[in-house]
Amino acid sequence: MRRLLAFLVPALAYGICASPAHAHTEFASLGVFWSGAAHFLLSFERPALVVAFAIWAGTHKQRADAALVGAIGLGTFIAGLATRPEVVESHSASTIVIVALVLLGAAGIARVQLGARPILIAAVCCGLIAGAIGATGETIRDRVINASALSLVAAAAAAYALMASSYVARWRRPASV
Repeated sequence: MRRLLAFLVPALAYGICASPAHAHTEFASLGVFWSGAAHFLLSFERPALVVAFAIWAGTHKQRADAALVGAIGLGTFIAGLATRPEVVESHSASTIVIVALVLLGAAGIARVQLGARPILIAAVCCGLIAGAIGATGETIRDRVINASALSLVAAAAAAYALMASSYVARWRRPASV
């Protein structure tokens, strides 16, 4: 057990504090817009967070679907534009997403229900986390276009997940006897 802990503790510390991961490159040949759209989809955990959040929000009794999609898109745009890729794109950013997924899963298991306002605030936070990829581009115009594509893809993922939530909600309800 001590040997296992002696290995796991440094591995965990490395995973949390690792240097920036340069796994994602700017897709210059696709153009600034498509580069932003593809960048969001290249990491598994960020789309998973948006989809899981939207499905969880869709199982609530009080829903605000259009506002939720807009809040996720807005949060993604703000974070995408505000952060620089070389600062945020690291294993620690992925760790934040994974922690958020664990908390979201726990809320789903506990069937936590929130009102519309807390859900929208949480949706903005979800978008901020997903958009922390950072927009790329030399000029502010390119960064805005890139962040716009990033936010549109995140909003689309949330919209499709909200549609899927109707199936999840039926599956979660016990059958009447």
